[in-house]
Amino acid sequence: MLLLTIFALLVAVVTLQVASRYFTDSPTIVTDEMARFLLIWLGLLGAAYASGASRHLAIDFLPEHLPREARRWLKVVLQLVVLLFAGHVMLYGGAELVGQTFANGQTTPMLGISMGWIYLALPLAGAFIAFFALLDIATLACDSQPTGDDA
Repeated sequence: MLLLTIFALLVAVVTLQVASRYFTDSPTIVTDEMARFLLIWLGLLGAAYASGASRHLAIDFLPEHLPREARRWLKVVLQLVVLLFAGHVMLYGGAELVGQTFANGQTTPMLGISMGWIYLALPLAGAFIAFFALLDIATLACDSQPTGDDA
């Protein structure tokens, strides 16, 4: 629901920008900035959703040619890599960025809001991706006979 709301806002903002450009020959500057920030939030939270729903882009040539047990271990290793990246870069690094940005008082040029609110999408998405990776690892560890869909 959150992703749909962000997407609807993005469509409305871009439509307003196009209409203002077409009818007044002078686009609204605020809508450009809003669209940029909404796209950041949509992309990062959309990646977290795709990760949780196992709908992310994957190359499945190698796993399809492995036996079931090897396929399961390969998926565990891949989820550990995802967990490491999401935990260290997105969650930890993103939280550091958000904290520094709030401390520095950096604001957006047109909207005047703190850039920390914009950057908050990074650690939030990282937390969701890390959670889903941990959930997948736990599921794979408890499942002794994975099906073709789970592997």
